[in-house]
Amino acid sequence: LILDGSPQGKTAWMSQPYEGESSYCGYPAHTDQEVLECLSTALEEKLQVLVHCNGDAAAQQLIDQYRLAKEQTGSTQNIRPVMIHAQTVRKDQLKQMAELDMIASFFIAHTYYWGDIHCKNLGQRAMSISPVQSAIENHVVYTFHQDTPVLLPNMMETVWCAVNRISRQGTVIGQQEKISVLDALKGITINAAYQYGEERKKGSIKMGKRADFVILDRNPLKTPKLELNQIQILQTIKDGIPVYQSFQNKK
Repeated sequence: LILDGSPQGKTAWMSQPYEGESSYCGYPAHTDQEVLECLSTALEEKLQVLVHCNGDAAAQQLIDQYRLAKEQTGSTQNIRPVMIHAQTVRKDQLKQMAELDMIASFFIAHTYYWGDIHCKNLGQRAMSISPVQSAIENHVVYTFHQDTPVLLPNMMETVWCAVNRISRQGTVIGQQEKISVLDALKGITINAAYQYGEERKKGSIKMGKRADFVILDRNPLKTPKLELNQIQILQTIKDGIPVYQSFQNKK
């Protein structure tokens, strides 16, 4: 379900006007009733729902209508609803998401690729885009994605973005929302497995789980933070069988 557009295109649905605008806040893609009906169906059918929300107004629409859908259907089922992007979700909204067992999947690479545009469009609010540290503090399960084909599926670059939060022009996009390397790795491993209900068989290396993992050329926990995006994959293992080996590793 897609509830709004993008903050860089000024079509994300915000609760407050964009910088330089007197009243324009972007706009919603659906009415509350349409969203409610969709979410109610998801709960009744026990289907996970992934909802695109970039603006904080869109995020509130999802939160409010999901809560209402649970009340009206009487469902106690945790379908692990996912707020996709969650670019400008606020701290008060993260608290509400935690109460609803709602997952935040952040497009954290926005800090690098569009961070400077967000500063122009959102002003000080840009410092809180993709607020992963706030999600951690409010006990919201978080994951990362690249919105491919918008960006190539490069998870180590995403880890670099989450840890450093540096824009193309070198601006730190929210020092307070930087996270540790370990927490960034959780966003692409164990938390990602949880998002899709696969935490019992994927997401960590443990006896009894599927032998799906990669071998890296450096330990991310011991690599300088600014060099995390330079880490290379030497080998990929799928169900215990090597399915990829880099030229570097072959030598």
